[in-house]
Amino acid sequence: MSHSNLGKKMVEEDHLLRFLDAYAAVTGDSLTVIGDGESPDFICTRRSGESVGVELARSPHDYQGALWDRILTDQTMPANNLMWSVNSIIEIKARKQRSSHWRTPDRTILIIELLDYRFDSLAWTRESSFSRGYADAGFLEIWLADYSTLEAFGEVRLIGLFPPKFWGVHRQAAFEGKPYG
Repeated sequence: MSHSNLGKKMVEEDHLLRFLDAYAAVTGDSLTVIGDGESPDFICTRRSGESVGVELARSPHDYQGALWDRILTDQTMPANNLMWSVNSIIEIKARKQRSSHWRTPDRTILIIELLDYRFDSLAWTRESSFSRGYADAGFLEIWLADYSTLEAFGEVRLIGLFPPKFWGVHRQAAFEGKPYG
């Protein structure tokens, strides 16, 4: 493995571990990493012994634009624009998941990392019927992991998209106190 790929895998593993901490807090279920690779990025097991794939994805975007946005703005994006990007990621990953080399085609959790932008509003999460639109994507679960909260609160904010029981923003104890605690 090249140094570049090794570095990418180390970053992915750090992001996964932060997600897994928040996932356990939100769902009460824990996932243990048992392997990595590609298609999907990681293989984990649930407490029940069931193995699941975990695929990390981030929005493809203009890195130069994101750099200037970090300098000149508060990195928020209108919810409609960010959801358009999220939906395109889901479509791309769903096509890849149907390929013959995908290791866990019927048992994959998709995590879309919000690393460069965050929603200007989470009001859209109050409409849980949107979750049904993700049923045909083929993933066991679909989560948005908002990393913009990590520095201030020490935890990633999770927003569930699918299945319906996980829809929306979840209560996480880390966000109930003051930031930079």
